[in-house]
Amino acid sequence: MPSRLPVPSRVPPLAREVALPHTPRLLRVGPRLFLTTLGAFLLLGLPVAGLVSQGVSGGIHRSFAERSLRESRLVATLPPVVAALSGNAAERANLNALMNRYRDQLGADYVVVTDRDARRLTHPNAAQVGQRMQGGDFTAFLRGRSVTETVEGTLGRSVRSKVPVVDGAGRVLGLASVGFLLPRLRDVFLEVLRAGLPWYLLALGLALALALGVARRVKTEMLGLEPEQIAGGLRQYRAVLNTLEEGVLVARAGQVFVMNPQARALLGTPDAALPLPWPPGLPLPVPGAGPVTAEVGGRPVLLAAQEAGEGAVVVTLRDLARVRALADELTQSQRYAELLRAQTHEFTNRLHTLAGLLHLGETREALALIHAQSARHEAHLQAVGALRHVRLSALLLGKFDRAAELGVTLTLDPLSALPGTLPPGVLDGLELAAGNLIENALEAASGPPDAEVRVLIATDPEGLILEVRDTGDGVPPALASTLTVRGVSSRGAGRGVGLALVADRAQALGATLSHDRVSAAGRDWTRFTLDVPLPEAEE
Repeated sequence: MPSRLPVPSRVPPLAREVALPHTPRLLRVGPRLFLTTLGAFLLLGLPVAGLVSQGVSGGIHRSFAERSLRESRLVATLPPVVAALSGNAAERANLNALMNRYRDQLGADYVVVTDRDARRLTHPNAAQVGQRMQGGDFTAFLRGRSVTETVEGTLGRSVRSKVPVVDGAGRVLGLASVGFLLPRLRDVFLEVLRAGLPWYLLALGLALALALGVARRVKTEMLGLEPEQIAGGLRQYRAVLNTLEEGVLVARAGQVFVMNPQARALLGTPDAALPLPWPPGLPLPVPGAGPVTAEVGGRPVLLAAQEAGEGAVVVTLRDLARVRALADELTQSQRYAELLRAQTHEFTNRLHTLAGLLHLGETREALALIHAQSARHEAHLQAVGALRHVRLSALLLGKFDRAAELGVTLTLDPLSALPGTLPPGVLDGLELAAGNLIENALEAASGPPDAEVRVLIATDPEGLILEVRDTGDGVPPALASTLTVRGVSSRGAGRGVGLALVADRAQALGATLSHDRVSAAGRDWTRFTLDVPLPEAEE
């Protein structure tokens, strides 16, 4: 025995109806949102961090530049500095030690005081005292102007200010400079980044946690499916809807949310965007209550509805003309099958009779039976020859055999004749009407030994006439007004389709179907008459 494959226990409901596309686990919604959020933080965080770092670095640089200028101005006004530059030997000897103590108090990297020739009087490195100060502008202070600059000095790259030192008479004696090395600025910048990094990581963690929560919520809302699976299932459902012959509408709360191309063609809304209000004038069938008929754009349609859950109703629209055509084809097929069965039964009986006669040696009787049967069929062929339409003639020949099976005498009026050509649809309608009316007449007349059915198919100056008479009991008075309503029949339940189809086809052709009781040849007859108007009645 073939082994059964195991079925996963957690299969999405949609996967039991549609083969969904395969999606690798790496590409599921959760990892996608997680990686997307992480990538967004990194892609956006790094440039933002660069901009923030640049701003913080610039701010720190400006802060130290302002501090350098402020402290340099303070040093330039100190009395010991002015006295040392004015020529006081004692103050000059103690000035370097004083500035180094002052440097420690300010937290600066160096405090330099020079004369007018930019030769140092003070420096953190005693070996540099007496040497010329390096880097930058050494002319502005001689004009009484202060400058702040970033230069490469003996201690390294630094931010410093040069402020002129003036005496009481306003003469420039030298300059005072307080500097901060850039490594110190870099340390401050890194400290700021270290302080801000935990907050950045916290925000990243919260964003990732939120992404995972959203992913779980989205997965739940999407019925446990991936986006590609939903798209694949939707494409397959769309393919099914678009290839149906019937129009399909899905309505909820008076609005149409789904409409396939066939429904758009029937309703005349090829480009309308959904949702749409339920079409005015179109009845909304009660779900499960059976189909209803309506007219849309001059075309009769058949509507049926079914509940779809969550307040949705699925409505199917079928072209009533097509439904009737299919019903006609089914009726024709059933009629031909019945005629073939009757012919088979009739010929089987004849063959059994011939076999018995030959077995008994009654060859003369067997030949007489064969000649009689041949003559009868020849008479039938001659009778239907004037109809000039093969399908209608074949139908009448089959009805002759059916009548013989039921013990009814079927006669085709000698006046029966049709033109060689008929308008489109008339021949089909005539076949449908003749088949149903003759079959009903044979059933109604069968039983008595003298049962008889007469048929006339001919044209007159007003058009085409089909008349079927039978010697049956006639139409019950209670059914006379509703005989052509589908499901109404004197033969019991499950009948009442044939006459309804004939009446519908007669209405489509502009024909008239009537019935009455007449007396002729000393007998009472039930007569059904179909009058079909023709553009030009032909003989």
